[in-house]
Amino acid sequence: MIKRKIIYDAILNIIASTVPTLVLQMIILPIIGLRLGETEYGIAITLISMATLFSLPFGSVLNNIRLLMDSEYRSNDITGDFNILLIGSIVINAIVMIIGTMHYEGHFAPVSVLLVTLFSCLNLMREYLIVSFRIKINYKAILLNNLILGLGYLIGLIIFYLIGYWQIVYVFGASFSLIYIIKNSNLINESFSKTKLFSKITYKGIVLFFSVFMKTILTYADKLLLFPLLGPAAVSIYYSATLMGKIVAMVITPVSGVMLSYLAKMEKIKIKDFIKAISLTAIVGLIGYIVIIFVSGPVLNLLYPDWAEGSLDLIYLTTATAIIGVISSIIHPFLLRFNHINWQLIINAINIIIYTICVYMFYSLYGLVGFCLGMLIASVIKLIIMILIFILNYNNSEDRVPDVS
Repeated sequence: MIKRKIIYDAILNIIASTVPTLVLQMIILPIIGLRLGETEYGIAITLISMATLFSLPFGSVLNNIRLLMDSEYRSNDITGDFNILLIGSIVINAIVMIIGTMHYEGHFAPVSVLLVTLFSCLNLMREYLIVSFRIKINYKAILLNNLILGLGYLIGLIIFYLIGYWQIVYVFGASFSLIYIIKNSNLINESFSKTKLFSKITYKGIVLFFSVFMKTILTYADKLLLFPLLGPAAVSIYYSATLMGKIVAMVITPVSGVMLSYLAKMEKIKIKDFIKAISLTAIVGLIGYIVIIFVSGPVLNLLYPDWAEGSLDLIYLTTATAIIGVISSIIHPFLLRFNHINWQLIINAINIIIYTICVYMFYSLYGLVGFCLGMLIASVIKLIIMILIFILNYNNSEDRVPDVS
């Protein structure tokens, strides 16, 4: 019965993630790209990457810690801490967005700076507050929320055509989603007081933030690095090449969120369940890779006709990197739940060093193609490290009791 419920919730979460992602990737961003042109679109993608790079770690860290610590707060009959950390995260995020937007745009454009900062902070809030549905394992609410998010994006697209600021798409999407979450949860109404668990969750939050940030930076920093290296046009070509891989990722990755919701309530795990999860993901990923290679040509020529040819030269590498990333995302909840949280920091620190070496070395040899090859090699090495760490830790533990210290 529990397995059937997990599968049902995974399907709901896949649909929930698919709707806004499809709206963005297949409708909104191609339209924005045609309206802005190759160069301006490259700048827009760079700013979106920067905004996500910071808002996602801040929001998802608070989300995951709240999920994992919820039972402890309930058993102690206390509330607090999280809104203090939320406000602190918003302030830091806003400062980074203001400085970063001015840096990449090369000048101070008040409206653009305001809108990028606004949608990044709104996204941070929704990333955290949506945990209220995960705690209750209410994936129907998450699905409805994401339908509203997609609707907000579409309304924002209409406003974009009227006023010319692409950022408004993200502002409307995040605002619509946040309104629904706030109306259907009470997390935002919790007190701004510290509890006896504040130091504990702050430590976990700092460790997990740097871990997730290092992980996220390898997902979004590629555009931030390519911008100064090869210019905004190269960012447009590269981003389009990653589009098809993102589609596979959006179908599979939501499963990891469901897994963590259930793992948070489990005291033990069997190694065979871990192996099954990896094997199933790898099979689905391989099928997805083959399909993408066949359909990428007509899809990219339809969505991005002006620079599709350059993107197709990279599609084999970028899609393979996305598939490896998906498998890693399935392993991540097992490590997060059943291994000490410091492993998150160690894994991603090692990965960022390997990433830097591989990307720099192969970029120097082969340019943009080498950049993509370096990312693929670094992703494979990280996957191997994650599997080895989980298995070695499992073999050193008889009971497989999760670390909550």
